[in-house]
Amino acid sequence: MTTASSLDGLQRWLSHQAQDVTVELVCAEHPDPTAGDPHRTVVRLPGCAREVAIHELLELLQLGAARVVVRLDGCVRPDDARAHLAPTIALLAAGLVDTLTVDAGPGPDTSVLADPAHRGRRSRREHRRPILDAQAMPVSRRGILGLARATVPELPSSASDPHDRLVSVVRALIAPTAALASVPAPALRLAASGCTVCGVCVQACPASALALRHGPAGEQVSISTLLHDPVVCNGCSRCIDLCPEHVLVTADRWGWDRLLVDAEVPVVTVTTARCARCSTSFPVSSGERLCPVCTYRRQHPFGSMLPPGFGPAGVPGSSPLGPVPS
Repeated sequence: MTTASSLDGLQRWLSHQAQDVTVELVCAEHPDPTAGDPHRTVVRLPGCAREVAIHELLELLQLGAARVVVRLDGCVRPDDARAHLAPTIALLAAGLVDTLTVDAGPGPDTSVLADPAHRGRRSRREHRRPILDAQAMPVSRRGILGLARATVPELPSSASDPHDRLVSVVRALIAPTAALASVPAPALRLAASGCTVCGVCVQACPASALALRHGPAGEQVSISTLLHDPVVCNGCSRCIDLCPEHVLVTADRWGWDRLLVDAEVPVVTVTTARCARCSTSFPVSSGERLCPVCTYRRQHPFGSMLPPGFGPAGVPGSSPLGPVPS
């Protein structure tokens, strides 16, 4: 998700307009987007449509735009732009929202042709639409005084995390439907066979989407569960990359229906004991009281390397014991 084409200025302008504005967005490279529906407000993006941040695009609808149309006839890479927008269009369709569309280009000006009083009286040049700049939107006097709209909505904070803004605006725009389960969300669907509940993934997650919960299961034994919160997971996969045992994996993503409700999902549940020496929780199958590291250190109190001169013949300082596990 990119924020190269910021829509902050357009959002600020839109929050002061009447709620029947239809916004037509065109790429920065579009040569001449003046032709088209005169009832749309044409806004030139600061970049290409393939770079626009999805959460900012959806926030235009949340701020009161009646419809947002992304026009691609002047885009230099329209296929990339369509691929960038397609998942969002599918998400809104699954949520029964059709106010964001992709347009191939302008059609005939039917509002003028249908009126006999105007037929033949105005030239094409007279109907050329003004083009506004998304980063330098005009401010009307009514907008400054707050007269264009009864209630000015609160603008999203630019300091907020983009994923949090995306989830927030999706929740505001659509209601849960069965179809949302088949629309992939950013959140990863995790599994962890052989998990040692070391907690590295919990510490590695930048979004704090993972947590370890320990509950009693008997004398000196606990049930440890690795929990995942799909709502805050942004799919960065850092937890998978840094898993020291390489057991945390994903084969799929959660559907958007899961992100519309606040509920943690158990990834794996392990029977654990607390090490009598270092107090670390570790998987246990019988009556062990020491974790694997403390067990190794008790069995090899001098470490894995002998002092110089005490190794096997011909290999000074070496040892056949192997390295101490970290």
